[in-house]
Amino acid sequence: MYQNGRAPKTPDPLRMAIGTCTVLLAIMGWKPAAAQQPKPQPNRTLTDLVAEARATEFNLPPRDEEKIAASGIRRLEGKHLLLYTDLPAAKDVDELPQVFDAALPLWCSYFAIEPSNLADWKLIASVMKDKERFLAAGLYPHSLPDFQFGFNVGSQIWVYEQPSAYYRRHLLLHEGTHAVMLRALRGAGPPWYMEGMAELLGTHRWENGRLTLGIMPARKEDVPYWGRIKIIKDEVAAGRVMSLIDVMQYGPHAHLQVEAYAWCWAASAFLDQHPLTQSAFRELKTQTRDRTLEFSKHFYDRVKENWSAIVEDWQIFIFDCDYGYDIRSAVVQRKPAAELPPAGATIKLATDRGWQSTGYRLEAGKQYKVTASGQYLLKTSPKPWPCDAGGVTIHYYHGKPLGMLQAALGDLEGEPPAITPLVTPQPIGLASEMEPTTTGTLYLKINEPASGLADNSGTLSITIRAK
Repeated sequence: MYQNGRAPKTPDPLRMAIGTCTVLLAIMGWKPAAAQQPKPQPNRTLTDLVAEARATEFNLPPRDEEKIAASGIRRLEGKHLLLYTDLPAAKDVDELPQVFDAALPLWCSYFAIEPSNLADWKLIASVMKDKERFLAAGLYPHSLPDFQFGFNVGSQIWVYEQPSAYYRRHLLLHEGTHAVMLRALRGAGPPWYMEGMAELLGTHRWENGRLTLGIMPARKEDVPYWGRIKIIKDEVAAGRVMSLIDVMQYGPHAHLQVEAYAWCWAASAFLDQHPLTQSAFRELKTQTRDRTLEFSKHFYDRVKENWSAIVEDWQIFIFDCDYGYDIRSAVVQRKPAAELPPAGATIKLATDRGWQSTGYRLEAGKQYKVTASGQYLLKTSPKPWPCDAGGVTIHYYHGKPLGMLQAALGDLEGEPPAITPLVTPQPIGLASEMEPTTTGTLYLKINEPASGLADNSGTLSITIRAK
């Protein structure tokens, strides 16, 4: 049971069994002994009750359709979703069963679920403006805890009405992700993964009857009231930066705050796309019954050889997180670093990539001059937009001209800093001097959001010399 996919506090096995059994039985209509007097069954044990609850966990509850209709609730039906709502007829409401049906094969594909296993599966979803109507109609069990957005138990979903059609669909897909994981995978993992997957696969594009899950939204206008990117940017600006380990250690009550959903989305979106983590992250779907720290430790063990690089790229991602961010294009390109030759060196810098290693180390206390020459295309459409290393002053990014050459030192000697210097670069432009305080590898990139790199074309010639 999850509030907006929220996991309850992890108890010991006996309490977990009792709690699960009690809530499931309550939702199915079972009442404690004080409310009813069942016939004595001396041979029935707690194990029997739990087994009975689990056997019927995904059954649809009985419903009184006449009572539901009399409560002013409409019924909409698709192949896999029976939806009840008190919202007036509208295209973006009435197509919700179609959206859900379109999501099921995508969930099956992502989680490697055999589609035939869910061919006959059906859920009930209540999309509610007035909760009291659903209580009166028997569609909202009194046993449900309070929740703000959405909730899932077994084959039932409840979602409150939202201020945008997009966010209404998002919550339905978020809870649907929980439902399909619990039904087909028999678990959803620890809180960070459970909520991260629901947020990742709830973030979608729905156009002309075609659904895409797990998108990186290109524009704020595409996902009204979703707000995850804004939360990350606000948190970073306020100095509340979360490491990947911090996110993986979220407890069962962390998601009482909406910020936790944003961080879990960010971690899952990053790990699902980053070339150093994608394979290991997607293998976690086979471990979803494990809700302990061992789940995350298993993932760490798979990627620990590259962990320092992953941590640095995570910091770059969250500090530059924005709509349209391309995690793959922003990956730091690392090369074995050598000492800078006495005569200096010249390299070619790709302008459609993120941070790139020059392959040369600069020594602490020495002075260096970095110069750049050549032109590249900052945009190729709708018409070519030529630019040099000085950038263009009609647009700015992070307070500097768009397209300006920037430099920073990485792979520093000694204890690595808590935050990578690559998130606080030095502007270079056409030429500038550098005097490192720590020995490290020189990295370069142009000043542009990751979302804008893919349409760049050309290279810059960069010369590095010691003074």
